[in-house]
Amino acid sequence: MPRNKVLAGMLAVLCAGPALAENYSVPAIWPSNVLTPDSIRQSSKRPVLGGAHGLATEVITVTSLDDVTLDSVGVLPADIVGVPSDFWGDSPAPQLVKLLRHHKENALPDVTALLHHILLAELTAPVGQSDDGVMLLARLDHLLSAGALDQAEALLERSGTPNAALFRRWFDVSLLTGRAERACSAMLADAGLTPSLQARVFCLFRAGDWAAAALTLRGAASLGEIDADDALLLGMFLDPEFYAGEADPPHPEHLTPLLFTMREALALPRNGQTLPLAFLQGDLQNYSGWRNRLEAAERLVRSQAIPATTLIEAYNEAQASASGGIWDRVRGVQALRAALAAHDSAAVSAALPLAYHTLSKAQLEYVLADMVFPRISDLDLDETAAGVRFKLALLHKDRATLAAGFAGSNATDTFLLALAQMDMAHAIANSEMQKAILAAFQGSTMHNQLLLEVTNGRKGAAVLQALNILEGDRLSDPVAVETALAVLVQTGLASEAVGIAIQLLILNRQDLI
Repeated sequence: MPRNKVLAGMLAVLCAGPALAENYSVPAIWPSNVLTPDSIRQSSKRPVLGGAHGLATEVITVTSLDDVTLDSVGVLPADIVGVPSDFWGDSPAPQLVKLLRHHKENALPDVTALLHHILLAELTAPVGQSDDGVMLLARLDHLLSAGALDQAEALLERSGTPNAALFRRWFDVSLLTGRAERACSAMLADAGLTPSLQARVFCLFRAGDWAAAALTLRGAASLGEIDADDALLLGMFLDPEFYAGEADPPHPEHLTPLLFTMREALALPRNGQTLPLAFLQGDLQNYSGWRNRLEAAERLVRSQAIPATTLIEAYNEAQASASGGIWDRVRGVQALRAALAAHDSAAVSAALPLAYHTLSKAQLEYVLADMVFPRISDLDLDETAAGVRFKLALLHKDRATLAAGFAGSNATDTFLLALAQMDMAHAIANSEMQKAILAAFQGSTMHNQLLLEVTNGRKGAAVLQALNILEGDRLSDPVAVETALAVLVQTGLASEAVGIAIQLLILNRQDLI
């Protein structure tokens, strides 16, 4: 049937009024609520966490899945992550799923990085858990809510032949990364995987079968199986010229990856609301405006979805033509880059504090650590710049080695140095928060339900609860911090706990005396 006749017939259906769709329920292309507004190479070394040093810096490789249950699928060996393979132990799967439900975008970098490592680890499924993939789905959803699409895609690839729930996530990840061809081919080869008629129309069109896509759309629209607004959007996607005179479809109440992908392809306006993190990957591409790339990179770096180097490169793309906010950060990083290239102590002394200060307003100061070390180790900096260099040394992945080159200038500096070198015997706490941190490493004497979880075989649940505390609003509570750090120490994650404690004191600015 000629293209114009198919679309004309569908347009007539759409103009028939709302009766066809009045009982329509939006199909759940995305089966969870994680995308609403409300690279990983196996190595012989345990990965270093935090800031620019997390998983996003590595290249993802995947292998085929043989006799591994879905809930134990992983792309990092447990010993590399630093946890035992039976980490979940007796932790009930429903409790673990509930603990993974939300992602906090502005958590301390090492908290998010540690959680991502755990979610990507190959671990024995929780005791008593049937092989229904509930834990795998929860892990995937958390990574997706953090915008960690490459990491989620690696888990999906490792899971082997997908079931319908896994395929929905694979399809959506493929849409958001611009790699939908394989997912569409799989869907068209197995109708049982199709998340929705909208998805099938999209994939038929992507496969080059325009006629089948248009006929499927017309039939579904006439039967009220596709909402009129969605049908209009799909029609525009199939043939924008035919719908040139039509008003734009309204912004959907629930934006799915498929709707977002088609709206972006048609250059339809966004609704002005903050996009979920997973929808930002496209803004990192060169066809996106520079400001869009910068804003996307900042949010994705904060969520540990991409490496900090991506943001540093974006800052240096061009010259800022405005001032304030993100443009001050651009200028600050560019001035520091020029000073580092000149290896000029005076220039670095002027540029380093400014860059640190402007980035701190966006909770991104830690991304300077890799940028400046080791290039400023031997420079004679003024007192202010030397203080910033000290902080960045402690925020660097090689903090223990770098800390050896510093001497504390005050009580807090001395405590931080002892922490960085894990020299707890010589650490002297000078505040309630420092005392709580030190107690967590020296063998906390606290007795509470969370610490009992560790000794009762529920390490996984205890660690997730501890990380929830450390990414929440209780970072100013010494008792909560001691408990959470003690859980990490007692489960073999002392090095990670050190990094988190240092970031709490420096980045959270709870205790700078």
